[in-house]
Amino acid sequence: MPSFDLNLLSALDALLTECNVTRAAERLHVTQPTMSGMLQRLRTQFDDQILVRNGRAMELTPLGASLVDPVREALNRVEALSRVEATFDHATSRRTFSIMTSDYCVMVFMPHVVARLVSVAPGIRLEFHSLDAPVDRLVSGEVDLCISVHDRSLLLGGHPDVFLESAPLFSDEFVCIVASEHPLDEHATLADHLRYPHVGVKVGGTIDSVDTVSMRNLEPSYKPAYVVEDFWLVPGLVAASTLVGVVQKRLARIAARTYDIRSYPPPYSRPPINETMHWHPRCSADPAHAWLRRMMATEASRWVSGE
Repeated sequence: MPSFDLNLLSALDALLTECNVTRAAERLHVTQPTMSGMLQRLRTQFDDQILVRNGRAMELTPLGASLVDPVREALNRVEALSRVEATFDHATSRRTFSIMTSDYCVMVFMPHVVARLVSVAPGIRLEFHSLDAPVDRLVSGEVDLCISVHDRSLLLGGHPDVFLESAPLFSDEFVCIVASEHPLDEHATLADHLRYPHVGVKVGGTIDSVDTVSMRNLEPSYKPAYVVEDFWLVPGLVAASTLVGVVQKRLARIAARTYDIRSYPPPYSRPPINETMHWHPRCSADPAHAWLRRMMATEASRWVSGE
């Protein structure tokens, strides 16, 4: 559509999102007559009604529904372009990055990243978000980076067709944790473990942990008695009960400073946890985004080699 008025792109996005002229007008801080005029111009441009009345509500036409994702992606690319600095200088930049990750990653790895930023890029800010609908929020541009497991089948969930760029950060291994006086130890069998209730983790309330998936592969009927949204919540529950938990080794080490717990290798094979950076391809060429990724990878390598 060579004659498309790009000034209408934001209005189209608001109308497709709200399915309501009044709310779309409020979203863009314009009057309702102005938004109605924009809708009429869009109908002319696309030769389609875009929004039609259905009873007391309005709904998208088939063409309107097909425009939702492409229009949002187009706006995201425009917004990303506006953030690109002609000559990025981390020492003077005042960029803010939104990073979605687990409390585990914030606790064991991010202190090293923050220390580096304070030293070499004091103007850069990081906003951390919990792992909630990561694919949707990466695609929408709400977050810049997601640090999660490498296993894309766990991350993508109901979005198998979405393509994300990724790069490894660091690995950890799982250990069992129990209260110090718990009868289980490193000599216990899988059957011994299954006699006790377990604490499971569903990251962000939506993503089954690698450990939970592994347990179900071993025992299809496996169902944890308690489920929490982050690994850091497991030690506190375990310390005061006969519960069995499975967390990352580095997290268990930190938790043992606070809780009366002990850890040992699980009595069954478990894959390591591979923490990985994921981002939308539109961010790949952004100099600031690329610098942040390189810096985090460097810090992860320095941290792991120094342990």
